[in-house]
Amino acid sequence: MPENSIMILIDGAGWKAGAIKWLKDAVKQKKYTTEETKNKEILVFSLTEFFTWANKTFIK
Repeated sequence: MPENSIMILIDGAGWKAGAIKWLKDAVKQKKYTTEETKNKEILVFSLTEFFTWANKTFIK
């Protein structure tokens, strides 16, 4: 993706056991980052986590 900031929102129960933890860990560890993508910000949220983040970020 060409954007410098990417947000992945996860909702629903259609995920395999451990998939969300794997995705969050891979993002946190920058597991699949290349030299040209190492500075990208990737955020992974459940819908509840997103609303909490949005409230803290945009409502002051």
